[in-house]
Amino acid sequence: MKTGDSFNLNLLPSQAKFQAARMKLQKTFRRYMAIGAIVWVLVIVGTVISHIFVGVSLEAENKKYKQNLEAFKGMTDEITLSQLIKYRIKVLGQVLKDRFEYSTAFERVTTIFSEKATVSKFQINENKEFVITVTTNNQEGVDYIESRVEEANKGKIEGIKEVEINNVAYTNDGNWSVNMGVKIE
Repeated sequence: MKTGDSFNLNLLPSQAKFQAARMKLQKTFRRYMAIGAIVWVLVIVGTVISHIFVGVSLEAENKKYKQNLEAFKGMTDEITLSQLIKYRIKVLGQVLKDRFEYSTAFERVTTIFSEKATVSKFQINENKEFVITVTTNNQEGVDYIESRVEEANKGKIEGIKEVEINNVAYTNDGNWSVNMGVKIE
C-alpha cells in the first residue's frame, strides 16, 4: 500500500495531521455548503411566498377598486344632476339680482322728473345705459328739465351719475320732446 492511501492505518504523524486537517476542511466546507443551500432555499421560498401574498393582496385591492368604481359610476347621474341644479340656482340668483338692480335703477330714473315733465319712452341700450324721452307742454317744463339735468350732473340727485341731453324737439301737437341718456351709479 501507498503511504498516501486513505486505507492505510499506519500513517506517519505528518501525514495524519495533514489527513485530519483535510477532513476538518471538508467537514467545514460541507457545513458552509449546507448553510448556503438552506439560505438559498429559504430565499426562494420567501420570494415565492411574498409573490403569492402580493398577488393576493393586489387582487383584493383590484376587487375593491372595481366595486368603488361601479358605485361611483352609479352616482354620476346624481352628481351631474346636483351640479346642474347648483348651476341653475346660481344663474337664477344672478338673474334675480340683475332684475332687482334694474328695478331700483328704473325707479331712480323715473323719479328724476316730477309732474312738470313726464317720461314717455324708456329703453336700455347695449352699454346698460338708459335712454329716455321726456315730454312737456310748455317752455317752463323745458327749463325745469334743463335744471334737473344740471342738478344730476353736479351729483345732487342720488343714484344718478350723469345725464346727457341728446336731442330736443318741438312736436306738431305743441309738446316739447327731450331725448337724453342717463347713467346710473
